[in-house]
Amino acid sequence: MVLRAYAPRLQVHELAVQISVQAARLSRTLSGPGAASRADQLVRSALSVSSNIAEACGRGTVTEFRRFLMYARGSAQETLTQLRVGAALDSGNAAAFHALENRVALVLKMLGRLIAHPPPDR
Repeated sequence: MVLRAYAPRLQVHELAVQISVQAARLSRTLSGPGAASRADQLVRSALSVSSNIAEACGRGTVTEFRRFLMYARGSAQETLTQLRVGAALDSGNAAAFHALENRVALVLKMLGRLIAHPPPDR
């Protein structure tokens, strides 16, 4: 059986894309020691979430779909860590970091549900 999932139709993918954009914008405000490398890592981990979801949809089987969603989940965990470090080092932008953390936590919940209950084969 072939899995047919279309990334833009998945709410989790759309939310992950929005988070990537917000993370890129927020990364421009980072300051302090290691700001450039922390900004780069935040953007790369956030982009990896939506990219892995899209790649999961391009795979042909439920097993591969789940595998790439698990990669996305790992990248979301990494993004969450980068946001927590950013909030701790930049108290002036802590509210923006925390708001984005909440959205990433939602992506993690959505990914967990999608891994457990993938779309049906067609």
